[in-house]
Amino acid sequence: METRHAVLALVALVTLVMAVRGVVAGLNGDFGTVGRQVGVGGFILAFGVVLYRNWEAVG
Repeated sequence: METRHAVLALVALVTLVMAVRGVVAGLNGDFGTVGRQVGVGGFILAFGVVLYRNWEAVG
């Protein structure tokens, strides 16, 4: 597996974990945590996708 694919898989895993944490927090009524998980998870996902797409230019 290429490094860039491993990085994308790691970003997807972290995003999935944050989404699950957001769902659990939402079920518990903690909407501040839901917002934080969505915000940070979205940022991490966007960063990972941009890094994957521009891998050759970065490295």
